[in-house]
Amino acid sequence: MSVNWELVVAAISMVAGAAAAYFGYVAVRGRLRPPRSSPRTAGTTGADTSYHAFVSYAEADEATAVWLAEGLQARGLRVFLAKWIGVGLVEYAEKERALSASAHGVLLFSKASMGRADIRDEYAALLQQAHAGDRRFVPVLVDAVTLPPFARIRRPLDLTRRGGSDAALDELARAIGPPSARRSGAEPGP
Repeated sequence: MSVNWELVVAAISMVAGAAAAYFGYVAVRGRLRPPRSSPRTAGTTGADTSYHAFVSYAEADEATAVWLAEGLQARGLRVFLAKWIGVGLVEYAEKERALSASAHGVLLFSKASMGRADIRDEYAALLQQAHAGDRRFVPVLVDAVTLPPFARIRRPLDLTRRGGSDAALDELARAIGPPSARRSGAEPGP
């Protein structure tokens, strides 16, 4: 039985073309139609659906995620946190909208988050956005864990040594705040 290599190459090309079309659509889908409004959070209004940061975390790290998000909001940043999704909304749909509307991504790495499939999906999406444009991906160490390879190449915010310090929040706010705040070192504004 001989293999028809032309047929194999054609099939592989067809699959690659379909994948490229899908990922191309995902990359521009927010620009094709106006995005639906994202859930309100403590620092946003219903009309303002953009965020300075999307914070990804495992449920076990929720207290740290809330501390971090509230600290960033106190510094004038708009933050998306899954915990703040309103009643009756679809969590995955709201996360997807917020991810598209976020300037930067922050992922809390801990023993709890390392084995979660949903966190791996968010990690992949955050990395894709970081590579597609001028978005920053910031790994935040909550526990002493080995970061995955693409997170390891970035300098993380290490909370294992700095805990709940204001200096750690200030550093993160400067990293993900508006460009003018990053250049000047000033506190970011709304």
